Amino acid sequence: MVDTQLWVLAKKRPSPHLFSTSEKYEEALRAHEMARRFFAEEFPRLRVYMSLHQLAELYHALAFRGARVPAKEAAMIVEEIVKSPAVIKVPVTLAHYREAVVESTRTGIHVWDYLCFIPVKGFIDTVYSTDPHFERICRELNVKLVNPTGYWSEHSP
Repeated sequence: MVDTQLWVLAKKRPSPHLFSTSEKYEEALRAHEMARRFFAEEFPRLRVYMSLHQLAELYHALAFRGARVPAKEAAMIVEEIVKSPAVIKVPVTLAHYREAVVESTRTGIHVWDYLCFIPVKGFIDTVYSTDPHFERICRELNVKLVNPTGYWSEHSP
């Protein structure tokens, strides 16, 4: 599984005027470049599973959160993923939803993270993410966590 935030880091180049210091901007730029490198070098060798919820989440994160990608461009990015045979799309069932709510209530982690993870958990052995919430999710469910950027945040830098 490749978490939404990693896709966002790769697709949105940070703007210097959005950061309080040049150091924070440089850190965000490094995270962006490392995420792009991940998609260029490592991603093509992976078999990736993605919940249908995550497709919608990715579109929303690109088109409506933070520095925005034009909606048509965000839709095209997501459509490329939809068409890609390298990304297996997994439906979200009512059982997934219920489990996500139970886990979110238990842990305090966003239900959205669980709706990305729970539908694919039976198919994956690794989560690629920069979201610190996945440290707990992966530890509890014995799934390997890899952060290809070294930058930990649940939001774009």
